[in-house]
Amino acid sequence: MAPGRIHQGLSAGALLLLLAGATLGAQVPSWEELEARRVRLAGIDIRIHDVFDPARPKENHWLGRTANFLHIETREQVVGRELLFRPGEEVSVRKIRETERNLRTFRFLKDAWIEPRVDETGAVHAVVHTQDAWTLKASAGFTQVGGQRDFGFTLHEANFLGLGKDLTLAHEKTPERSTDTVKYLDRQFLGSAWTLATRFQVLSDGRTRALDLSRPYRGLDTPWSLSFKAESWDILQSIYNLEQTAYAFRFRRESAHMGGSWAAAVSGGRALRLGAGLDLKRSRFGPLQRLDAGSLPPPALLERRLQGLHVSWSLYEERFRTFRDLAGMTHPEDYNQGWEAALQVGSYLRGLGGDVASPFLLASAAKGWVPGATSLLLFRAQGEGRRESGHWLDASASASFTAYHQGFRAQTQAAYLQVDAVHQPDPEKLLYLGGMDGLRGYGNHLLLGDRRWMASLEERLTTPLNWLGILQLGFVVYADAGAIRRSDTGTWSRTYVDVGGGLRLGNLKSSIGRVFLLTIAYPLVRDPGTDHHQFVLGNLVKF
Repeated sequence: MAPGRIHQGLSAGALLLLLAGATLGAQVPSWEELEARRVRLAGIDIRIHDVFDPARPKENHWLGRTANFLHIETREQVVGRELLFRPGEEVSVRKIRETERNLRTFRFLKDAWIEPRVDETGAVHAVVHTQDAWTLKASAGFTQVGGQRDFGFTLHEANFLGLGKDLTLAHEKTPERSTDTVKYLDRQFLGSAWTLATRFQVLSDGRTRALDLSRPYRGLDTPWSLSFKAESWDILQSIYNLEQTAYAFRFRRESAHMGGSWAAAVSGGRALRLGAGLDLKRSRFGPLQRLDAGSLPPPALLERRLQGLHVSWSLYEERFRTFRDLAGMTHPEDYNQGWEAALQVGSYLRGLGGDVASPFLLASAAKGWVPGATSLLLFRAQGEGRRESGHWLDASASASFTAYHQGFRAQTQAAYLQVDAVHQPDPEKLLYLGGMDGLRGYGNHLLLGDRRWMASLEERLTTPLNWLGILQLGFVVYADAGAIRRSDTGTWSRTYVDVGGGLRLGNLKSSIGRVFLLTIAYPLVRDPGTDHHQFVLGNLVKF
């Protein structure tokens, strides 16, 4: 543990604690009580906790002590830059909870919490606790979902030199291609509130590049946001059906986005934000190769140069609640019960150098509900498309519902429903039904279509058993079902159903993945050639 001090001083407002009858040795008031008394913070202490806690018998072993010795602790200034409150300010429960949630989004921190401390003078300090995760991953392994085996070698440091920088070097081989990747993520670029994310990939059939520099909203009171994004793709794109490659073609895309928004109104835990931006996109295609297409019609490959402007509106309501053992295991999970909605409307214009005049829109919405102390409902929806020559192109809509219930102490029941639709989609947005999409008992790219529904049920059990404080033992059983309106026949497929189960292991110390699955799934509805079972290995958790 490394205690740190940003500032210390006596706050006259904090003396209200003494006037209220608080004495040394008495129970420390809650943040809510301190806010009601309008107490001011005298100082902020930052305490970085090691990966392993020697005070816990299960973690006091040679492996934990060695890991703590080798691990470079997160620097205090990294945590300090994320604080939304300062010494001398009145206590704000909202800002304290916002800060806790923001800190927990960093992969190199397993947990973060802030508690009040009253010193001998009666002054109130905010003690910011964070627990480091083991952030260095050097691995060689494979993931298998839907019968597809992906092999890879990875060197990943999620907290380089304790500075919060994320660096990845990787080599991956899939049935489609081999890929060498360099990625860098810095959420405090040059010590600022800006985020820099870059990616460079060399593929066996091309390359991709991406650059994203943005100043996101870090709290409800953040006054403005800016973003600059650029991306390019040059790959051999494949279209699949019946688990076979139907068509292949060279696909090149360059895109750029520049936009900003500002908080037009903030009150009562709600922010209304307005913005505008510039969108550039260019798509080019090589000759279409027909492979094992069968009756699947060829895709419409429209080369376009799209350049336009947009205006945006968004609503953000802050009503978070923290759970454990829902999507993850043992660690806190923050879910918003408030509305998060966004709308972007614009038009691509010939006057800006585009090929066509084409209005477009993007919309999204999300909401959570807590119907009971042990239940959570989540709703997500999004849609986008552009209008060209009286027709919708590259249009898509998706909605999902997730439900969790924890009726018993160690059990979580989870249900998931998703519906999707596309119309004349761009080639990278095609709609498939298969293993990677959620039907775990089937191969990937089982069927291609334009309408789809999928549903899953899971029973998750978290046991008290863990190995050296590193892995938490859990189990899962599940059932999946889904259907798609097929592109080759124009009719709905049969409803495919699978069941499965196995181990669900909680990753208690590493920053790379919170849950690891080792399960087997059996298809109950089979077509000729359908495999008897599928092994599902990896850390992909959809809900």
